[in-house]
Amino acid sequence: MADRNTIFIVDERPLSRHALWRRLAAPGRSFRLFGDARSALAALDTLKPALVIADLDLPDLDGVALLAEVRRRRPLAYTVLLSGTETPVGARHALQDRIIDVLVARPVEILDGVVRELLHEPWTAWPLPATAA
Repeated sequence: MADRNTIFIVDERPLSRHALWRRLAAPGRSFRLFGDARSALAALDTLKPALVIADLDLPDLDGVALLAEVRRRRPLAYTVLLSGTETPVGARHALQDRIIDVLVARPVEILDGVVRELLHEPWTAWPLPATAA
């Protein structure tokens, strides 16, 4: 069974992966951050994440290939692919083939809501952002 609270973030850019972690940090969630696909795949030998978020462009595998392997090894884990504004055809096919659950284009403003929905977290448990007066 997957650890309901563990999220893998895989992005080769340290600032990007830490920004994603800070954006998604919430009580009860734990994170593992990886700079390449190989490290994330090695961690799958011992960990069962609930969610894997991967950038499309990784130094050793592309994000689609990584998430396909995650899907094969951990079929209960949700998968989110982050891409630039242009979505490659391969990513669209991966979405259609259920290799990835959600495709999020950068910038990632909607990622918070996507993660809440995938992890079945109640919206009422989260403070709403302050509105401008």
